[in-house]
Amino acid sequence: MNVRVVGAGEIADALREALARAGLHERAGTPAAFVCTADDLPRAIAMRELAQATGPLVVMTADPAGAIEAGADDAGGDPDEVAQRVAARLRAPRTVRGKVDPPAGEEAPEPPLAGSGKRQRPLVLVVEDDEDAREVLQELLRDQYDVEAVGDGESAVKRAKELLPDLVLLDLFLPGLDGFGALTGLRRDPKTAEVPVIFLSAQGDAETKSQGLSLGAADYLAKPFSAQELMARVDRTLKLTAQKEHFRALAQTDGLTGLPNFRSFHARLEEEVARADRYAHPLSCTMVDLDGLKEINDRLGHAAGNRAILALADAVREELRDTDFAARYGGDEFVVLLPQTTAAAAGLFAERLRRRLLEVSQAAGLPVRASIGVAALSPDEVGASDAAEDLLRRADEALYKAKRSGRDRVEVAHVHH
Repeated sequence: MNVRVVGAGEIADALREALARAGLHERAGTPAAFVCTADDLPRAIAMRELAQATGPLVVMTADPAGAIEAGADDAGGDPDEVAQRVAARLRAPRTVRGKVDPPAGEEAPEPPLAGSGKRQRPLVLVVEDDEDAREVLQELLRDQYDVEAVGDGESAVKRAKELLPDLVLLDLFLPGLDGFGALTGLRRDPKTAEVPVIFLSAQGDAETKSQGLSLGAADYLAKPFSAQELMARVDRTLKLTAQKEHFRALAQTDGLTGLPNFRSFHARLEEEVARADRYAHPLSCTMVDLDGLKEINDRLGHAAGNRAILALADAVREELRDTDFAARYGGDEFVVLLPQTTAAAAGLFAERLRRRLLEVSQAAGLPVRASIGVAALSPDEVGASDAAEDLLRRADEALYKAKRSGRDRVEVAHVHH
């Protein structure tokens, strides 16, 4: 597997040796992952963007939360831990790395509610009724961006929902649905509500600009404009949007493990319950709690406790399918959503995870064990108004039963009929 170590010197050499022991080497071609120290993180981020790579960036640092907040995907305290975390990230299933088979006896899940693979270049949707102007805009943008173009507002709203562009250049005066109406339509649909829009108009008075911006436009460009000004406004808007998405992701990510956090989980839970109801599919949930964290902290220190939490997070991540969703629920507790999965299949998932922790414990030199509670909603239950709350309650009750029954075990909640 090809990885890139950014930096030089003894630490970089130690990282390369640790990666080699994990079967990861520096080779020609686009790297599957980037590795660096905290001091080299800005350069590593730039190199990954330049290579248009989508793999993880893992940092060696004593401050993993700070590294993740600065743009890393993961972090470790020494070369061997970094190598282990890179290997774990690369083994974890991802949509862009191919489809993963569902558990035995389960059908393949429906596609996720929203989202698409990462594009090589930003996609700009041009909405301009004048054919000559439309062609000029396409020519100006094509060198740096992928471009689609339509000539009216209704087509713009429809095409934006299909393409989910990174930016819309929207003429104000259009046949039928005008630019204001088209923007309103985009903002009403959750799929396109966050897509940035730049208005283009020969009418550049303050009142018109104010109306456009109050409706949610990111910018307003008065005609005639130069090619240089257009490209600068587009570039600025895309960068601001990317920055906004970055900080939004940070707000929904757990700093220690890199997994989604409590807030992100609850938003996803509502989506998955709605999706299960729409397609009449079952939905399962597992709650995973690290056993004996207090004893680890008391005997080996809090740094060892953090390593145990990280080891559990990695094990959870490695067991996920593309459509599964895991989050750190708080402290040493994790939760996993398993769409289109029955209670029996979720129990098998939980048992695989429990057994994997035996291997993890040996590799980490720590007693990484977990109690796991499993619950499921049947297709008949997912439409209930309290379905999400009920699913969590059942999983939590099963978890506490596992704790009371001796720990290091899986308990599956009774399925209601």
